Amino acid sequence: MAFTQSKMFREWPSQVLQKSGTNFLGMGTDVLNVALYNNSGTPDKDAAVGSTGYNTGAWAVANEVTDATNWVAGGRALSGKTFSTAVSGACTFDATDLAGGGTLSLSNVYGCLIYDNAITGGTVAKQGISFHYFGGPQTVSAGTFTVVWNASGIFTMAV
Repeated sequence: MAFTQSKMFREWPSQVLQKSGTNFLGMGTDVLNVALYNNSGTPDKDAAVGSTGYNTGAWAVANEVTDATNWVAGGRALSGKTFSTAVSGACTFDATDLAGGGTLSLSNVYGCLIYDNAITGGTVAKQGISFHYFGGPQTVSAGTFTVVWNASGIFTMAV
């Protein structure tokens, strides 16, 4: 994998606007998960919708980095989700920084996938929203692994 950047999937807003995913209630209501990944696949913001979901394409579970108890397969759910629309015409999505509970050991974590765990139908279940690069391999040994979101939010869209 060549994790080199953080991007929103092009297909995600398209699917939301078309309301293609079965059970989509919206990001404020749906459970959004964060799964950790190594550097074995290639993230592509322009991937076909069928390759953006959890356990599809680059996001196969074979590439996922997990801990048996504190950062399990499928990832952890985001909490404290917020949405804001600035006067400047930008819509921002943010959430609480995400920490793996307890003591865990993870290595070779290059980034994560944020996906909508509530989408069960349409072209792809558990559709990816965005992926985020951590700047290189991250490791924790017998500690807490925390994903700290940018102070400006997880993502911003100009409108």
